[in-house]
Amino acid sequence: MFAREVTKWSREVVEQSHRQPPLTEKELSAYNEIFFIAQRTQVVAPLIWYPFVVLTLMIVARLSVFDNWTWPVSLVLIWSVTAAWALGSAILLRRAAEQLRETALNDLRRFRLLGREVAAKRETFDELIAEIRDLKTGAFAPLTDQPFMRAVLFPGAGLGLLAVGQRLLDVF
Repeated sequence: MFAREVTKWSREVVEQSHRQPPLTEKELSAYNEIFFIAQRTQVVAPLIWYPFVVLTLMIVARLSVFDNWTWPVSLVLIWSVTAAWALGSAILLRRAAEQLRETALNDLRRFRLLGREVAAKRETFDELIAEIRDLKTGAFAPLTDQPFMRAVLFPGAGLGLLAVGQRLLDVF
């Protein structure tokens, strides 16, 4: 998406990412793209909870505690496809963000090599590369902090607790 050409950023964004020595808009574009992706995915990523909460409620509603429902194969298949679709979307989002980070890092390394005659500019590129590499928000967060990992574990933990509760009710 961003890697094909230089993104034109508004004056506020360019001024906010201003560096000394000054870098061109083309040189700062990769840096701005990465932080834009981190901010947007930080807002969007928690939405992965909704499909898994709904799926969990639908599965809980069909438990034998409430009624003697059957589990047709078609229904289980629909729930599996829905869960796989939601999980796949979250994984693809993270993978695309990581690919964009690699592209941005490669661009900044290339700009660093092109500007090797100016030591201050090289240091500025080193700072940008370090900031991007150390970024851990949004889609760039560690896998254990990703909302889709928690969303996948939520239904399993909830169903496990319900199964234990059902067994305890059968014992007493």
